[in-house]
Amino acid sequence: MRKLITVAVSAAVLGGVALTGGTAAAAATSAEGPAKASADASTSTTAAARCKWGANPPYISGRTVNATAWSSGCKRSTKYTGVLQRKRWYGWQQLDTEGWWGSGAASLSRGCKKGSTYTYRVHMVTWPAGTPKDSPKRRLKCR
Repeated sequence: MRKLITVAVSAAVLGGVALTGGTAAAAATSAEGPAKASADASTSTTAAARCKWGANPPYISGRTVNATAWSSGCKRSTKYTGVLQRKRWYGWQQLDTEGWWGSGAASLSRGCKKGSTYTYRVHMVTWPAGTPKDSPKRRLKCR
């Protein structure tokens, strides 16, 4: 165990790259050592930087509230879920939910009652656990 910690600290100090979790273990066990771990860390950072995901603000079309949630350049091992919500006195009410794996998009919609006015948003989550994101909120009146 002492050898693993020494190698991981040396790799972080000498390579200028912060190593965490499996990358430090890879540095300790790999034949290439810290240089290989540094390359692995920068490759995974580049892959993560290419993945973009979010949601467009909701809009009204006729008597339907619509929105789009999307992801681009993302790994197929990550699930994205978009949830169309409206603000109620008790919190955010879920109106429509769609999920997909990797890169893709989902159309979210829900009918609305003529004359009703609510604040809508799209809430997005990822699995495995990630930071949730919300679209810009829009106050919409159904016509």
